[in-house]
Amino acid sequence: MTNELMVDIETSGSKPGCKVLSLGAFGFDKDGNQVEFYCRFDAKSQIAQGLFDSEDTMIWWNRQGKEAFEEAFGGDTDPIKGIADFKQWVMQNFKTGKFDKFSVWSCGIDFDFPILNRFFEAYGFRGCPWPYYKQRDYRTLKNLFPIIKQSEGNVSKHCAIEDAKAQMRGLRAFYSLTKD
Repeated sequence: MTNELMVDIETSGSKPGCKVLSLGAFGFDKDGNQVEFYCRFDAKSQIAQGLFDSEDTMIWWNRQGKEAFEEAFGGDTDPIKGIADFKQWVMQNFKTGKFDKFSVWSCGIDFDFPILNRFFEAYGFRGCPWPYYKQRDYRTLKNLFPIIKQSEGNVSKHCAIEDAKAQMRGLRAFYSLTKD
């Protein structure tokens, strides 16, 4: 695998404009090397940008246990620094241009990508550091091919980097199924 990226976020809501608590990214760079990025954002500072918590999501987080809650809400990275670091990491590791064979995946194209775009824009960035047409939906694949879910092996749920790694294991299993 080369030039493939899986992203996952933990949030305080399910709609664009909610707070982004953490961002995990795992993939195989333009040379086929494993690379990863993980950032836990300061949630309290996001209020100043008009980002919000959803009551339903906050109830859900409170049911996940103390360890998961602290992991999600314990970040201290300034969002501007974290976003800039992520964008630089993507540009250094992946070729994302129009003619490059690049795919960026998330578990549900209607969740991670729109929330990330709004989050980045709230801090003055131009959205995600890849063209929208390079975005792929991992959730659809794992629902169509249940064996993919079995390959994930995620032991740390609701941790963005661990979720991204697990989802990439599932994607690799899918690719191995489709090889001739």
